[in-house]
Amino acid sequence: MHLNPEQEKAKKQINWPLLILAGAWSWKTATLTARIEYMISSGIHPANILAVTFTNKAAKEMKHRVSKVLWIDYQVSPYKNRNLPMVGTFHSIWVYILKEKIETIGMTKDFVIYDESDKLSVIKGIVKDDMWLDEKKYPPRSIGSFISNAKNALITAERYGYHVDSHIKEIVAKVYISYEKKLSENNALDFDDILVKTLDILKIPENLEYYQERWKYIMVDEYQDTNAPQYEIVKLLASKYRNLAVVWDDWQSIYSWRWADMKNIINFKKDYPEALVIKLEQNYRSTKHIINAANEVIKNNKSSLDKTLFTENETGEKIIYIDAPTDRLEANTIAKIIKQKGFNYFENLILYRTNSQSRALEEALMIEAIPYKVIGGLKFYDRMEVKDMLSYLRVIHNPNDVVGMKRIINVPTRKIWATTLAKLDEYKNAFGATYLQIFENIDEVDELNSWAKRAVYNFYQIFLELLEASKKQEVSDLIDTIIEKIGYENYLKEDATKEEFEARMDNLKELKNVASTYNGMDPRESLAQFLEEVALLTDMDNKDDGSNFVTLMTIHTSKWLEYERVFITGLEEWLFPSSRTFSEPWELEEERRLMYVAMTRAKKELYISKASERFQYGNYITNPPSRFLKEINPEYIENYVFSESVSNNYFSNNYWIPDHTEPVFRVKKTLIENDVSSFAIWDKVSHPKFGFWYIISMDWDLAEIRFWASWIKKMNIKIAPVKKL
Repeated sequence: MHLNPEQEKAKKQINWPLLILAGAWSWKTATLTARIEYMISSGIHPANILAVTFTNKAAKEMKHRVSKVLWIDYQVSPYKNRNLPMVGTFHSIWVYILKEKIETIGMTKDFVIYDESDKLSVIKGIVKDDMWLDEKKYPPRSIGSFISNAKNALITAERYGYHVDSHIKEIVAKVYISYEKKLSENNALDFDDILVKTLDILKIPENLEYYQERWKYIMVDEYQDTNAPQYEIVKLLASKYRNLAVVWDDWQSIYSWRWADMKNIINFKKDYPEALVIKLEQNYRSTKHIINAANEVIKNNKSSLDKTLFTENETGEKIIYIDAPTDRLEANTIAKIIKQKGFNYFENLILYRTNSQSRALEEALMIEAIPYKVIGGLKFYDRMEVKDMLSYLRVIHNPNDVVGMKRIINVPTRKIWATTLAKLDEYKNAFGATYLQIFENIDEVDELNSWAKRAVYNFYQIFLELLEASKKQEVSDLIDTIIEKIGYENYLKEDATKEEFEARMDNLKELKNVASTYNGMDPRESLAQFLEEVALLTDMDNKDDGSNFVTLMTIHTSKWLEYERVFITGLEEWLFPSSRTFSEPWELEEERRLMYVAMTRAKKELYISKASERFQYGNYITNPPSRFLKEINPEYIENYVFSESVSNNYFSNNYWIPDHTEPVFRVKKTLIENDVSSFAIWDKVSHPKFGFWYIISMDWDLAEIRFWASWIKKMNIKIAPVKKL
């Protein structure tokens, strides 16, 4: 492989500390591979070389390249053959060390590694059985997260007490001590221990001496993603010979929530003041327009290191800016662009800041019959909380829905177990009765004990209340009533971290958002139409898409990927950048790095989009355009031109992003309560679900509206989400 001058310098600099400042797609892995080849050709024994990276994909790529260059077979186990360079991920290499030396810290080599479910099971036992605490008040998953945070900050169970500043941390401190004791009794490690115990091994002088002599030349890729234990392990291994080369791309540091510490670059410069700095600034993937625009965005971070990405690739097409009137039109436009580009759907990547944003995009793709796959999460209508709520709504609409009834009868847990359901089914089949008839006469089911009968009866009473509410409440309000009546919010908090709980509630809010488009209609009719729409969408989604599909994912998940065509959606303040990052400057800078990562996933075509209005929770919400849009020079931008009818009604095609002053305020319209007197027959109106057309009749608050698909909908225009155009 031909290396550029800077890569050549990095390849040949092997005998003292080296800091490689790299940009996106600057052939970092290839450069490290070239260094391995050069080291061996210079007489360095292959077994003295250690190369560490974060992903199995990068490690596999490096092994493959080294195999080809050196004519070696990396299928041979490293435990059997010590004559090869050691190449792997942080965790795989540290497990290797553990298997060799764990006996030196009082454990045996037959240790087991607990996965997340094993870990939660142990913590749950401590909380419930040992400490007699309420799991709902002290969720095991939340406690496990506290313990994980502590381990990644190198805080032991014995020292954790010094960091207690709240009641929950007092509980965590006690659980932490018991948890470590149980791990020790079971000769077990959790995932965090792989790092912590490796560090303990290396703190023993003879162990450290052994590995320092073994790996005299160390390389670490994606060094900006290291946490405290990883940094300390590498520092110890390199402390004798100091032949350490690290690749640092601060512009792609987006994992602070995984304990990656940007301060490690300061520590590196302090620990290795003699380090040579080489910049890999040439990008080999994206067009000039994309790279130049990405540079302009990231340069607004004050903490950025001095480098400028460039490329010798073609200038390419300008970045297409989709300034959509509504979020619905934003999603539909993206789907239509993908459709127009042809049937190589695998070339398309759609990115968003949070998983809840995928819903509108998924629906637009389904309507266009475009196959897609959501990576890093379930499709919207497959998510547990969404399926639970839809099941309640389906059974309320049709109590004879057996599948739905079986799903909801014990959600949240009501101690209606499988044996109870089996006996109810026996009655149902034997007497041809419905579930509701059996529930109503539950005392006559002699096969059930009094506790089971009481549990079923209580569920039946809740169901009757929800059934009655469905006759008066619109679907969006009915969802709120279900959540309240069944205690679903507390149920979602069980065994969930704060972030997981918030994501689940966001998904329920998004489901309410879909349902609120039916506000103003007869409650039972709106419920039927809502369920019909969802059924049609999910039926479309069940079609086999083979391997040719559009990929959807959050930006965090997209690192290390590249696509011909990338869509970055929802570029609005409070959405991207997220409102949760406005309190601290460093959090806002990480959001900007996310934008840089998103932009540099695109090889040839980049689309960026926002919605002037976003229909959320039954309201039209208007957020200012994202500050990241303002940071891109208009010379790299071309506006997407909507049809004349759309652009005349909604916006001009002038590229204009307002200046921001701090703090950024969210502009939010009031709850929908239209002035009925302002509407008249033949007025043109828009609706977030049905599009726009004309009022054909009015009778006080009730209006008949004919929409574009020849649908006539009768709505209470005072509360329906319609706008006069």
